Amino acid sequence: MLFEDEASLYRQPSQASLFCQRGRLQPRMTCACSANTVMRVAGFLNACSGAVHFWDGSKITAAKIAKCLREIAALYPAFEKIYIVMDNWPVHFHPKVMKVLAEEPRLEILRLPTYAPWLNPIEKLWRLTKQNVVHAHEMSNDFNRFKWIVRAFLTQPTSNPIALLRYVGLFS
Repeated sequence: MLFEDEASLYRQPSQASLFCQRGRLQPRMTCACSANTVMRVAGFLNACSGAVHFWDGSKITAAKIAKCLREIAALYPAFEKIYIVMDNWPVHFHPKVMKVLAEEPRLEILRLPTYAPWLNPIEKLWRLTKQNVVHAHEMSNDFNRFKWIVRAFLTQPTSNPIALLRYVGLFS
């Protein structure tokens, strides 16, 4: 079973309150003079192994989702059935995506109810990414470095899958 979702990560650091000891200055957050560029990520979280598979780009389109589904099917060739839990984003119903699902009978989609992100554990991975990488980061002037660090962070959970599964609520 794989949980799928998309996230948007922005070039400019999020500027919510930072908690620190009394008397200390908050970290200095710099904002780039350029537009608030976005990195979009489509990810799959394996509920059993804790493996994270992700693809990023400036947009997540139906063609990108279709490509991801094909690659997910290729990553698990020995499995008779691959259940993919996803939300009701309209792109998930696009003809390009439906065509891949028809071509790959091993892929079975389980739809989450509308507006129920707490039912999708990968949402907690996005929260962890935003807390540890995106919030108050100092890389707004170097978007390529920002993307590299996000990719490294999303690759990191594979080194300790039990901790990730415990964090997202799939392992006690």
